[in-house]
Amino acid sequence: MMLQRKFDYLDAIASAPAARKRPELRVANDHDAPVTSAARTLQSELGRVFAQESSWSVRRTVAIGIVFHLGVFCALGLAAGGALSQFAR
Repeated sequence: MMLQRKFDYLDAIASAPAARKRPELRVANDHDAPVTSAARTLQSELGRVFAQESSWSVRRTVAIGIVFHLGVFCALGLAAGGALSQFAR
């Protein structure tokens, strides 16, 4: 009797939600369109722009890479200097 009341009480407070239809999983085929993210779209557009410019050279690419990495290393150095000054206090 006590056990039956317990189940009645639990059924009353936690009624079963309406069953939702679960999505069906299937294997992708040739007719499915690939998902393209914003990053992938930007990357392909940048690649297309750089490919169209005929004066783009390896030297220019290396120079831009060096400038970019110097900026990153300077930012890391400033952050490390700020962290060290906090530890010194």
